[in-house]
Amino acid sequence: MSPAMAMNDERIDDSHAIENEYHKGVKHLYEKGFLHKVPKKYIFPPTERPTSIDDSNVAKEKLQLPIIDFADLIGPNRPQALQSLANACEKYGFFQLVNHNISNDITRCMVDVVGRFFDLPLEERAKYMTTDMRAPVRYGTSFSQTKDSVFCWRDFLKLICQPDYIPHWPASPLDFQ
Repeated sequence: MSPAMAMNDERIDDSHAIENEYHKGVKHLYEKGFLHKVPKKYIFPPTERPTSIDDSNVAKEKLQLPIIDFADLIGPNRPQALQSLANACEKYGFFQLVNHNISNDITRCMVDVVGRFFDLPLEERAKYMTTDMRAPVRYGTSFSQTKDSVFCWRDFLKLICQPDYIPHWPASPLDFQ
């Protein structure tokens, strides 16, 4: 085998090795030094990308984050609040919830502990990697890593928050639960 052929085979092996690393998440790719540019695995083909809406009136108007008032969800305006919630989910896919009575301290602590979870070594985070979308705890990088041809440029931690599932939550960091 010529040196040039051996070099090409080595590059193929390296690209397959990197391909296997994608399942471990964006943070892992960064930590291992694999990210010098966005890998093709994370780039949607042009036909699947959102289209430009420069000519539409929607682009010209200021889009506002839907705001749902928790007090309305438990009060006499519940039907209207539920409709607003449904519209926010269908049209935007997200919303801001106000008047939920969760203190800023609790919110800051939650963001801090989740950040510390993502700072754990891959071996710890990987305990929660699963292809079971119904798992009570799921860590990953894409919705369906076995089926998605393009991965999402993020890592996620999904938790089912019902009391029966809390014992399944990560034990590390120690104050996570």
